Amino acid sequence: MTTSDVYDRQGFGKRLGYGEHTALLIIDLQKGFEDETVFGGFNIRSAIAQTGVLLGAARSAGLPVAHVCFQVQEGGANLGPFGLKVPGLARMTAEAEISRIVDALAPAPGEYVATKQHASAFFGTSLAAWLLRNRIDTLLVAGCTTSGCVRASVVDASAYGLKPIVVEECVGDRAEAPHRANLFDMEQKYADVVRLSEVLDRLGADRRAAAG
Repeated sequence: MTTSDVYDRQGFGKRLGYGEHTALLIIDLQKGFEDETVFGGFNIRSAIAQTGVLLGAARSAGLPVAHVCFQVQEGGANLGPFGLKVPGLARMTAEAEISRIVDALAPAPGEYVATKQHASAFFGTSLAAWLLRNRIDTLLVAGCTTSGCVRASVVDASAYGLKPIVVEECVGDRAEAPHRANLFDMEQKYADVVRLSEVLDRLGADRRAAAG
């Protein structure tokens, strides 16, 4: 019996689908995660490039867009136990080049921007309040890392009653095994994992419908 067979037998992995109002969340696509000598690796650069495609489509469709990235104060005093596990995170200060969102994904005026010091994009930010104000019930998720901040954000999004949709080509990790394992696990329990082409088709159809 395969792993998928076990989950199927127990009724996991049902499709969530879309609700009425969708937003795009981009997590930690910063220069430090683009660089394999800092926090990058495996498919993160590809995820950045594909997120550029998704971001353009989301903006064209008029979707609200949120950018949440990792940043700590000088010296890492607000980092907590996360910094004990990953001391290099103390370098991600406001002034550091590695903390900057990559140029291709720079926030546009009016888009939500927040910083965090933990894995989830929800913890210690006003993201949940912003989503509520915009009546969002479906969240397209892009960013890194799949096994860390993406997963933590997806679990919290589910806990807040949202329908998370992980856009497969737009999330990345520094190693393949945790990337694959966490895509599988999120799809079984917390989210839909959807190909970028499917999401683009949906956004295009929504845009045409809105245009009449």
